[in-house]
Amino acid sequence: MSFSAIRFPFGISARGAVSGASRTDVIRQQIEQVLFTNPGERVGRPTFGCGIERLVFAGTGSATIAAAEYTISVNLREAMGDLIDVDAVRVTAEDAELLIDILFTIRATGEELHMATTHPLEGAT
Repeated sequence: MSFSAIRFPFGISARGAVSGASRTDVIRQQIEQVLFTNPGERVGRPTFGCGIERLVFAGTGSATIAAAEYTISVNLREAMGDLIDVDAVRVTAEDAELLIDILFTIRATGEELHMATTHPLEGAT
């Protein structure tokens, strides 16, 4: 059985049709939404999101990194627990960037995936 969904953000393909996305792409897009949404931004879902943008101002100490990993893990499990199993979240600070590595398993297929994203730290140019 194949899976298809509308791509986020919404787009039109070169052929003029609504752009689609695979199951893997949809899950990655949903993870990004959880990371980049601040709690309180979604109507009717006041606790949705971990507000990763706020974490870049919290410093790079071991307690802050541990709190960031915990916050990301908890929010992903809460928002996407029916779609994925969060295997590991690792947050590190290198140069002028916050690096976030997420290992997860898609429940429907058992496929294990890795997703990495970076964000500039406060004062970085």
